[in-house]
Amino acid sequence: MLAFLDAFCRALVARDRLAIRRHLRHPLARALPPAVRAEALAIARAGEHGHLPPTRTLHFYYQSMQLLASSEPPPDPPSAAGDPPLRPRTPGIAVPR
Repeated sequence: MLAFLDAFCRALVARDRLAIRRHLRHPLARALPPAVRAEALAIARAGEHGHLPPTRTLHFYYQSMQLLASSEPPPDPPSAAGDPPLRPRTPGIAVPR
């Protein structure tokens, strides 16, 4: 989906009418919010001389990236070969600060 959105945003920024309409016919375009579709159609109609920026589409792309990033497990922290293993914390014992 991100690859589709990336190509779609590139077409909108370039104001490429044919590419925008081709992306809107793609099966993944069904997942686009109505406001994003309306914005894309307005940009395609205006063509190269339009001044409407694809803000809703770029916002949707950013939200999608954030959602996918939060669903992935965090990476393991790098460890040096000579680091001793951490001691497990015993429940109920306070650690002085």
